[in-house]
Amino acid sequence: MEKYRDKTRGMLLGLAVGDALGAPVEFLPDPSDVYIKEMGDKIEHFHKNYRAPEGVWTDDTEMALCIADSLIVNKGYDSYDIMNRFTAWMNEGYRAYDDKPACDVGGQTRRAIVDYEECPVVYENNTTDSAGNGAIMRLAPIIISNHDNLENAVKTAILSCRETHNSIVAEAITGLFATALYDAMHGIDKKDIIKKYSRVLPPEYDEVWLETMDTIILRAVNKDEKALINLGGYIVDTITIVLWGLYNYDNFKDGMMAVIRLGGDTDTNAACYGQLAGAYYGYDKIPEEWRKEVYKSDELVEIADKLYRINKCPIIKTRFADDENFKEPE
Repeated sequence: MEKYRDKTRGMLLGLAVGDALGAPVEFLPDPSDVYIKEMGDKIEHFHKNYRAPEGVWTDDTEMALCIADSLIVNKGYDSYDIMNRFTAWMNEGYRAYDDKPACDVGGQTRRAIVDYEECPVVYENNTTDSAGNGAIMRLAPIIISNHDNLENAVKTAILSCRETHNSIVAEAITGLFATALYDAMHGIDKKDIIKKYSRVLPPEYDEVWLETMDTIILRAVNKDEKALINLGGYIVDTITIVLWGLYNYDNFKDGMMAVIRLGGDTDTNAACYGQLAGAYYGYDKIPEEWRKEVYKSDELVEIADKLYRINKCPIIKTRFADDENFKEPE
């Protein structure tokens, strides 16, 4: 039962640590050449972000905790309960640091929640070419609660993506990242994670994404970071940055600092790197300052352990009419 506990704690704490470290320098004007560089070693410590004190995380961790709360209460995945919690988060500040309505809601996420309030059921999956990285910033609870079931972990991760990001691109990358997190937790070598992490992608994504993976991998293993500087919230860019940070650095801290120093969408890029590196290196390899001083650190460990104890995390019901687990709302 204790086999993966250090890794699962690392995955959730890594998410929160990256979110809190990256938030204060998110989307600064040309940050890689000016502000972040001028901060020097100060960037290695928690400092105030645009709305909260040192060590406090933002929407990345908040949405992950909405999912975690739902999985723990229901002992499985319930679309309606998760979307109800997302709605309470956006409108009422559920799981937000200051108990106020969320102030950093991605465009796709906001539209999906508003649509849910108007009609909870998705009868047609109208996809879009837009693919933000919000679907992968919150994956840790799903992987932790499926720590011994890769197939269900990937299936549930893709389902969680559909809740807010109805894009074939976002769904495919979410499945790929779910596999990477699972393999990292299971001790697969980082080089093999990058090579193997498309192996359980559902058939409907295969042709296009197995080709795209070649491009992502080439960018990720390249030590020249110039092409990754100051990128926005596109999910393909984020997964490339995350793999780049894991592949090219030998410990949690150095990879985290390198990812943040790229600038751009620093909080989500760092939150996603933190999940993967936390799963790969484990909780004890996250610098003590970070894992002890991140907001609600003890509660995060407790939540990770509760998720780990679920062991089996079935899909209870979904709101998607084309899904085998679809049920009308009660």
